[in-house]
Parts: sequence; C-alpha cells; structure tokens
Amino acid sequence: MGVIHTALSALSSYDLMLQVTANNLANLNTPGFKSQSLHFLDTFYQTLQAPTVPIGGGQGGKNPIQVGMGVAFGAIITRLAQGTFAPTGMPTDMAIIGNGFFAVSKNGQVLYTRDGAFRVDADGNLVHAGTGALLLGWVADESGNINPASDLQPIKIPVGGALAAKETTLVRFGGNLDSRLEVGATQSLSFTVYDTQGNPHLVQLTLTKTDNNTWDWEAKFNGSPVGSGTIQFNEWGQWQSGSGTISLPLTNGALSPQTIQLDFSALNQLASTSTVGAVFQDGFSAGVLETVSVDAHGIVVGSFSNGVTRPLAQVAVAVFANPEGLERVGDNMFKASGNSGLPRYLPPGVGGAGRIQASGLEQSNVDLAKELTQVLIAQRSFQAAARTILAADEMMQEALNLRR
Repeated sequence: MGVIHTALSALSSYDLMLQVTANNLANLNTPGFKSQSLHFLDTFYQTLQAPTVPIGGGQGGKNPIQVGMGVAFGAIITRLAQGTFAPTGMPTDMAIIGNGFFAVSKNGQVLYTRDGAFRVDADGNLVHAGTGALLLGWVADESGNINPASDLQPIKIPVGGALAAKETTLVRFGGNLDSRLEVGATQSLSFTVYDTQGNPHLVQLTLTKTDNNTWDWEAKFNGSPVGSGTIQFNEWGQWQSGSGTISLPLTNGALSPQTIQLDFSALNQLASTSTVGAVFQDGFSAGVLETVSVDAHGIVVGSFSNGVTRPLAQVAVAVFANPEGLERVGDNMFKASGNSGLPRYLPPGVGGAGRIQASGLEQSNVDLAKELTQVLIAQRSFQAAARTILAADEMMQEALNLRR
C-alpha cells in the first residue's frame, strides 16, 4: 500500500506539471506572458534505521536507512526572462526592455502588467487594450515639465485638443559675424515673434560694425525703433558682453507693450562669411494635437499643428524586490503580494527600471521546443508512476493468493 500511495503522489505531481506546461503552450502568443515551471520536492521519509556514530574498537558508524514516501510540488516558478520585441507600427504600443512592469488602474485597484498594448479611449485616456485599465504615470504641466516625485495619475492624451498660444519673451541669436568687414558695414535680418493671442509679427534687426570687435544693434518694428544696444567680442571672436530688450507697441488687442529679451551670447565674430540669424524664440501660435510618440524614457510627446512638440506625460515603471512573488490575477495582470515587496515607481531607464521601446509589444517568453519536451517528460513520468501502481497491485494480488 505504501508503494501505491507513493506512486499516487507522483501521478498528482506530473498531472500538475502537465497543466503548467499546457498553460505555457496556450499562452504562446500572449503579449508579455511569463512562462512557469514546476519545482518538485521529495516528501517525508520513513526511517527504518537511525544512523550510528563510530564507537571504536573496530566498530564504524552506520548511515541511516530511510524510505521515501513520494513527491510533491514545492513551487510554481515564474520565468521573468525577456520576451522578443515584435513591431506593430502603433505608436502607443510599448514594451519594457529590462526590469519592471507597467502600472495600471482597474476599478480603483493598481495592477501591473508587461503587456504594453495601449490605446486612446473616447475620453483621451491611455488604456490597456484588453481590459480598459488606465495606464499610470506622471502628467506634464502646462509648460511641459514632468515631476517624477509627484503622485501617479492616469495618462490622458488630448487628441484634437488645443495648445494655447504663448507670447515670445526670449529670442536667441546664433551664427557668425564676419570680422573681416570694414567699420561701418552692416548686417540685416528679420525674425518672427508672437503676441499673447498667437499673432505673428516681424521684427527687423540691423547690426553695424562700429569698431574692432564691436557691433551696435538696432531693432525696428513697423519701421519704428523699438530697441538698441552694443555687442562686444573678445580677441578670440567669442561673445563677451551685450544683450538687451525690445518693446513692441501692439494695437491688435494683444498685451501691449510686449517686452522681449534678446540674447546674443551664442554669436561669434570670426573671419568667415556672416551667418547670423535667430536660432530660437519661445513663442508660438495656437495649435491642435495631431500625433503622439513615446521615447525610450517613457515620455509621451505630442506634436501640434503649429510645429510645437511638447511632453504630455511620462510612463511609470514599477520595480519590485521580488517580482516572482507577484500574484497573477488574469488578463495579463499581476498584483502585489506580501512576498513581492512594495512597488517602486521609477522613470524608465533609471534606477534599474527597464527602458521603453515604442511601436511594438513584448512577446511571450515561452520556449516552444522546451515546453513540448516537458510534455513528453510529464507524460512518460506519469506512465512510469502508473506502471509502479500496476506492479504494486500485482504484488498485492500475489500476497492475497497465499491463503489458497
């Protein structure tokens, strides 16, 4: 009877092994799925003879004599190996390359997943395609600044939403002023600025060489002077001093006068053709969100119809001390458990968190050849245990026949 019970424990264990393997094979094409394996343990032993110590006088020690009572499963281990990346062409599809999980909110509960199939719903929320769970991260403020130390929020994509106009407050100039030009030579250019309503305005700038390494500048708006100053370069042709402001009198209903800072610190004066021009200004007209993209740091960037690109949010990556301790809840989701540890929410690529690869999904890490081999192993092991029961039954039958 003891043999039968031992063999029965094997039948039960290999049945479970086959279930685990079958589940792995069933999820061969499940995005972000992490395969599992069964860890077996031998069970308690019947000690027929205890060990003895050497006592001398030609008498040595003896090892214990024990008979095992079967097998049991000790753990179902989650394999967290990286799955392959499969491009999808969808800009909101994401894969984590490395450690960590996406954090999502489903019915008020925070869950974790490696499945990065996200879509924009009717309200503009970035949601998990299979469940509608809200993707969590850090939302940018009106200036595009992101604070990863703030609380997590659902990421919202304002598709078709307007970006309010911003007036120009700073214009930066770069390039070169030809040092070979004679005193009195001029260089003229124009640049565009925006008022508080997003209307563009053209400003003319004239630079006049007044001495070696010295240039005067004058700005005009609608033919009238609105600012002037002097730029000084050193012996190596590098900017040394000189900046200023211009004040635009506007009559179109926008804020007036509009004060704009002019920055010449990126200018050089070298023996080369003049290439001076405005290289940056911080104003823009109103625009509408057209497309979004996600970079390796999980920053969701919006591209607007006015040519402005601005961060909208940043995806958070949840990292656990023991990710194998997470509890599976279905729908490609996990939840934290007592043995997983508390999540740490990090920007992608920081502090051990994996980076983001957009426009694709992480595939299942199931190894087809290995799993099919496990099917054969489970099948043959089950058969061997069944044969052991058959042999034990025949022995019992022989014992019962002794009374005849």
